[in-house]
Formats: sequence, C-alpha cells, structure tokens
Amino acid sequence: MPNNIVESYKTFKRAYLKLKEFVETDNGSEKDRGAIINAYQYTFELLWKTLQKYMQQLEMLDELGPGNVIRTAFQYNIIDNGSIYMSMLKNRNLITHTYKEDVAEEIYTRIKEEYMEELENFIRNFDNKILKNEYKK
Repeated sequence: MPNNIVESYKTFKRAYLKLKEFVETDNGSEKDRGAIINAYQYTFELLWKTLQKYMQQLEMLDELGPGNVIRTAFQYNIIDNGSIYMSMLKNRNLITHTYKEDVAEEIYTRIKEEYMEELENFIRNFDNKILKNEYKK
C-alpha cells in the first residue's frame, strides 16, 4: 500500500475498475463468481486502508481497524451510508474466514446489486476530495 494518500487512492481506484470489468463481463459461471468475490475482497481492503490513511493524515482517527475507520468516516460525513459499508465489511469477513457456497452466492449478489453502486458513489465523492486538490497534504 503506497504511503501517499493520492497514490493509495489511485491504487484503490484501479482495483475498483478491475472489479467493475469482472462484473460487466460476468457470465454467471462459478469461475466468474470467484473472480468477482476475490476482486471485491482486494478492492474493499484498499478502500478501508485508503480511508484510514486519509483520516489519519487529517488527524480524525484515533483507533485503527476497518470497523472503526468506517464508523469514523461516517461520523465525519466522508461516507454517506455507514450501514452499507458495515455490511461490506461483514461480508468481506465472512468470505475471508469461511467458504460456504450459499454465503458466496449471497455475497456475489450483494456485490453486483448493492456494493458496486456504493463504490461508484465513493469514487465520485473522493475524486473531488483527492484528485481535485481539496486534499492539501
């Protein structure tokens, strides 16, 4: 993970674009589902770590870890829908620590039907903060 917040964000965004490509070319196969889930896990890791870095550099964050990062980002209006982000974290944890076919199918569906839209909203919001020079560090 790059040290610079702009580079961290760009790395996250590249991962998101790869995930988006996988979703757009999904043919419903088990292989595609696995690729989407794996790309989602990686993208989510980069998302919360980018948020963490952003809030640390602005001295908004006392405790580390994805749950605290999400709660604090919501508290400071950096993200709009804290419950979706907590759901994203929960599902990332479920797929990381246990692999069950029904859980994988549910997460795959949520990625496509809910999480992609929220990630797109995050990017629109953060492009304004990071890439348009609102961030001054």
